[in-house]
Amino acid sequence: MSELELSTRDRVVELLNTAAFLPSEKEKIANLAQVQELIIHHDSQLLDSFFEEVAAFQNDRNSDVRKFVVGFIEEACKKDVAMLPRLVPNIQLLLNDEAVAVVKRVIQAVAQLHRATLAWLSSARSTTPEMEQVWLIITTIKNTIITMIDHDNDGVRTQAIKFLEALVLLQTYTEADSVVRDGEFNLDQVPLTLKVARPRKLEEEARMVLNKLLAFQGSIHISSVNLMTCMSSLTIMGRARPQFLGKIINALEILHANLPPTLTKSQVNSVRKHLKIQLLNLLKHPASYDYHENITTVLNDLGITATEVNKSMPSKETIRKRVRRDKPVEGVVESSSKKPRLDKEEKKGKVEEVVEKNSAVDITQRWLVEKLNAETVANLVMVTMLNLPDEMPALFSAGYSPITAAGTAPQIQHVARLIAAQLTAGGVGPGVEQTKDDEVITGYDSDDESKISRLVGGQVQVQEDAIQSGPVLVPAGVAGRTMRLKVKTMKLGEVTKPLFAAGNNKMQLLLLLRLLRCDKLMLFGNASKHRTRILTMLSGSMSSKECEELEDFIVEDPHNCSDLLFSWLYSEYSSDHDFSQINNIFTKALTAGNKKEKSYSDIVNSIVLKVLAKDPTKERDEFLSRLFLECPHVPEDLITSLVRVGSQGAESILVIANILRDTAQWRPLSAKPALKTLSLLATHDHESVRDQVTPILLELCDQESLRDIVTEAAVKYLKYLYLEVPPESLCTHNLGRPHQPSEWTETTVKACLYLYLALLPLNQSLIHDLAQVYVKTVNEAKRSILRLLEGPIRHMGMDSPQLLTLVETCPKGGETLITRIIHILTEKAPPSEALVCRVRELYNRRVSDVRFLIPVLTGLSKKEVIAVLPKLIKLNPHVVKEVFNRLWGVTLDTGASPLTPVDLLVSLHLIESNKCDVKTVIKATGLCFAERSIYTAEVLAFVLQQLMEQPSLPTLFMRTVIQTLTHYPKLLGFIMNILQRLISRQVWKQRKVWEGFIKCCQRAGTQSFTVLLQLPPAQLADVFTSAPDLHTKLISHIATLTENQRAHLPANLLEVIEGHSASEQSCSIPSEPSSAPQEV
Repeated sequence: MSELELSTRDRVVELLNTAAFLPSEKEKIANLAQVQELIIHHDSQLLDSFFEEVAAFQNDRNSDVRKFVVGFIEEACKKDVAMLPRLVPNIQLLLNDEAVAVVKRVIQAVAQLHRATLAWLSSARSTTPEMEQVWLIITTIKNTIITMIDHDNDGVRTQAIKFLEALVLLQTYTEADSVVRDGEFNLDQVPLTLKVARPRKLEEEARMVLNKLLAFQGSIHISSVNLMTCMSSLTIMGRARPQFLGKIINALEILHANLPPTLTKSQVNSVRKHLKIQLLNLLKHPASYDYHENITTVLNDLGITATEVNKSMPSKETIRKRVRRDKPVEGVVESSSKKPRLDKEEKKGKVEEVVEKNSAVDITQRWLVEKLNAETVANLVMVTMLNLPDEMPALFSAGYSPITAAGTAPQIQHVARLIAAQLTAGGVGPGVEQTKDDEVITGYDSDDESKISRLVGGQVQVQEDAIQSGPVLVPAGVAGRTMRLKVKTMKLGEVTKPLFAAGNNKMQLLLLLRLLRCDKLMLFGNASKHRTRILTMLSGSMSSKECEELEDFIVEDPHNCSDLLFSWLYSEYSSDHDFSQINNIFTKALTAGNKKEKSYSDIVNSIVLKVLAKDPTKERDEFLSRLFLECPHVPEDLITSLVRVGSQGAESILVIANILRDTAQWRPLSAKPALKTLSLLATHDHESVRDQVTPILLELCDQESLRDIVTEAAVKYLKYLYLEVPPESLCTHNLGRPHQPSEWTETTVKACLYLYLALLPLNQSLIHDLAQVYVKTVNEAKRSILRLLEGPIRHMGMDSPQLLTLVETCPKGGETLITRIIHILTEKAPPSEALVCRVRELYNRRVSDVRFLIPVLTGLSKKEVIAVLPKLIKLNPHVVKEVFNRLWGVTLDTGASPLTPVDLLVSLHLIESNKCDVKTVIKATGLCFAERSIYTAEVLAFVLQQLMEQPSLPTLFMRTVIQTLTHYPKLLGFIMNILQRLISRQVWKQRKVWEGFIKCCQRAGTQSFTVLLQLPPAQLADVFTSAPDLHTKLISHIATLTENQRAHLPANLLEVIEGHSASEQSCSIPSEPSSAPQEV
């Protein structure tokens, strides 16, 4: 035996032994494929030695492996026909496999083995009993496959159709016009002297199979895939065996007229398109010349134009040659030289076959052509219209095409043939009756299946005797037989001795280091894969030092060592949870002093910390992300320890934040610790860190299950404000606060509020927790809450149900918080009706501070604002200014104030002295006069006009008149008119107003003389007493008057003016006895 053959044999043995224990079917098939290549194509002499070992895999659990065995048997038998007796029984067993895929592959292989067996028998000089047994098994398999045309599985039926096609082509003779493939084997090569498989019986069997295939095509329950496959097979048989062309074209015509009713609209279109293609292929064949009329008519119905039909027809020269070839034998039954291989009996049968019988369809068609005249057709149409449905069926509309040659002789022939096909299918008509009569006369057996079984097997009794007398063929690899080559397995226990513990540990460490450093060997084959497997198995017994070595090796190049890392981690995780049998063996074998020192969590934590200690790179970040997502489990302590990256800068924090986000999204069991760590990072002292972490948390809050975890953490940090001092968990170097303060500061308070306030717009019910904390926390925290509250409250809006509920149920001590919230809500928008309603109720029921109403003033009624105005103007001047601004509409973008500027100033004058002192009112009116853009001359004129209409003049009326004159001198005339009206109202009866009247006259100067001259003498004398300057100026003014003008002045006034009888005036000015002197 040569060295090359020995090495190939050893290689085959190794591959077979490896394949027997491989768990993966892909690897097993790959090994068996190498074995097939070696023993069939590389060194075929080894086929006889190893075919049983490969065939034994037909019992494998995986169907793909069994399919491979079928392919191996096919290739082996094609390579060496001597393998047929040994492997054909295996095919017979596999045909009954439970997997449909295996059965389909067996049917494909049997088509080749059937051909190879017949060729083997034909080439043999004599037939041996072993050959007969092979042919008997092939015949049995063939009969089984023929019945599979009615199998439950659609794919099996498709393969059975293709097998029947191959059977017909194999067991029939060719003709001059046959389309023959290269290397095709058929009955032409089978000798007539072959007794095991007689050609005549094989040909009859092929005809019966063809009839079965034609009947299958016409069944009503056939699927569209089987139907198109059947049409393709019939077309191939028609082109290869023209003697069957008439039957095939007839079957396609019947199919065109009677499509299966189970097809959908799209399937009908596909079948019609496929039928069109097959008819065009048949039309191209020269032997279809006799059927051109039938084919053309169907094609026209299918929508093919005459031009397209003419293109597909064979050339005139081809048709002419065929006609010339057929003329010499026309009318001749058989020439002596046509088939010299037929004996006398077979020639007689052949002669009878040449005289072709008319089919039932042809007979019925000729009978119908005579009957189809115009009157008969009209009657048929009228009768059948009664059975038409109300709506056109989808199947008809999809298959209908306009008739272009209606009324012509070919069209009448076509219609007669379609009706004849339907009548024949229904078992009526003259053709059916005549065929039945012929069958009775000739003793024709219509049962094709019984004929097939009789023809295929010959005489059943004879074959049963042959089975008993011939050798029994046993499937290879199933029955026991002596092994041709035994592979001796080495047993380690026989050649080795156990090592001591120290030596064992040292050897294992050296082995580990050598495996880790053999990088060059990793370039060849599957070395890297094998190394990973070995290291994974060793991990069950690794010491702490060995684990450190492996960790350092992985951390050096985490990208290329990722497969090793994950294999190791999964092995450790399986060992910790008792999933791995291999690691259980190692654990039991370890002594008490040499147990595993590192658990799965320790290994993962160590690797992550070592990777984080490296310089930040894109590769490092990608590796960390992959590690957290692909490892079997992320320990909770590892996630919580990631907060230490808070001291490594914003870039590292962003990487860890993204990793934690992915962990929370894709690993539900690790979501809670991941979100808690992210929430802790959101309390970082640096704004850049918070700006990176907070949006990630808000994004995760879109998932309801994650939102609850984040909310829980935010509320936890908020409730830290209950404590007297900040907790240690917030004051760490990792969060930017290395020193813990002894009391709450603005920085520590904000740390507890950042995340909470960011979540507040998303979960508005949290506002109630904030109110509870605000009531009980320290003052510094309260100030910080009030400062940071603006943004979240604006996002919530005043229509928030939670905010309205909080206002309605304001906790005791939280009034300032509620006031601040309402201020924020109404700072740039008018208050809503719901908010005003709740603030009003709270003010009336519990909160007596009028400042509570300031934000919603514009939502109150005019009456309500006037009622609280005395309290409002008693507040700080800055607050009063804000109140007036809201009422004036200065701070609001939209909305109307309940009080106009005129109403406000009038209301200030009408405030009663027992509700508010005069000085406070004077300050309030001063704020109004300071707003020159609001209180213009026109506005003040309206104010004075409304004050004049009051039943009793306000105390500050004349002060306002004087201020108006001071600010707007152009209103002097209007004010003089006011003064004249005051005279009619006896202004001197109100002391303060009278004093203001005199002062106003002093301010008006000469313009007031007209008013003064209208006063009664006593009141004019009082004016001169209070304002002597007016007396002097009036005397001067009188002196300038003419005698005529002086004559119009009353004498008593002139006496007062000129100083006569001034002392005799007995009237005095009445004073208000209850009024104390007040400043005007």
